[in-house]
Amino acid sequence: MFAGAAREVVFSNPEVITRVGREFIPVALKAANVQNPPPGKEGEIYKELLRTQPAPQGICTMNSAGKVITWSLSFDNQKSVLQYLSHARKRFADAPDIDLDAERFRRFPSVQLPDVPANGRLLQVPNKHRRGDQCPGELRMAQGSLKGSILGRAFDSKGKPLQGTRSQDNYVEDTLEITANMQRELLQAARNANGRFLLPDSLAREFVANAYLGMLDVNPLGGDGVRAELLGQSIKFWAEKNGGGRLTISGSSKVNAKNREGLATDAGRKWTHLVELQWHGFIDLKPEDQGIREILLSASGNEQLKWGGPGSGVSPDAANNPVAHLPSGRWLDISSPVRYWISARQQ
Repeated sequence: MFAGAAREVVFSNPEVITRVGREFIPVALKAANVQNPPPGKEGEIYKELLRTQPAPQGICTMNSAGKVITWSLSFDNQKSVLQYLSHARKRFADAPDIDLDAERFRRFPSVQLPDVPANGRLLQVPNKHRRGDQCPGELRMAQGSLKGSILGRAFDSKGKPLQGTRSQDNYVEDTLEITANMQRELLQAARNANGRFLLPDSLAREFVANAYLGMLDVNPLGGDGVRAELLGQSIKFWAEKNGGGRLTISGSSKVNAKNREGLATDAGRKWTHLVELQWHGFIDLKPEDQGIREILLSASGNEQLKWGGPGSGVSPDAANNPVAHLPSGRWLDISSPVRYWISARQQ
């Protein structure tokens, strides 16, 4: 919940946005890269974050030598976020490009954790990547893959979209990858079919696996097999040839998952997620079995998401003071109409 909570309640504050844009260089990092640093100079920065982190996610400032100035997991209140930025600026002014102990807070400024001692290693950050190096921030896709995008919205009972689009509970944008193998399977199925036929499971699951609100942890198709337990799934997408290489798509999906209990690393986690959708759209194939040219799909249905509640580690106070409870997030108990749109086009 942390990354989504930080975007929703910290980096949606206009005062924070103004300060960060004016006084800092903002960078969003993938937690997976911090836990498994990539090679190269940027990998050295990730290693320093891993060495000093108080938790697998957090908000951190660093100096120009790649040394941590201060970490914080949460804040006493909204005013404390601005105080944190001022505090980080002062520490940077005292040590802009030298080694220093990494300061850490569980909650800034009231709950400080032990500093991590400096290790004497400074990083000279180049202006650009060396020839042949791949930036860890680039979206990596396998050769021959087709990049797609998905947009999702929650609606009220009158059919109007909910307006709190800073929250991943109401609005989501993401990417998906249609691999070369998925395209080959679709082409083979289309060649062999005399009429209406089922889409290959791999392609249908790629659509469904990305159609959900909330953060990554609550993937209802059980995308995180370590933390999520898949309770049930029913996925059927039908295709019908319409001439000219166009396939008309219709289908339905119902997927349900919950947190996998008993994980020591996720004490207090408690969630359930159900997404039920009806799908329509088309897929245009390129001539001579050369893959997919375009995908355009829409889905509508209902989604139920619960996070926290009795017996969880999520504090009821998070609703009143969300910046103080970023790691656990806030209680959610959502049931609303939803719609999703998926598009992909060969460039």
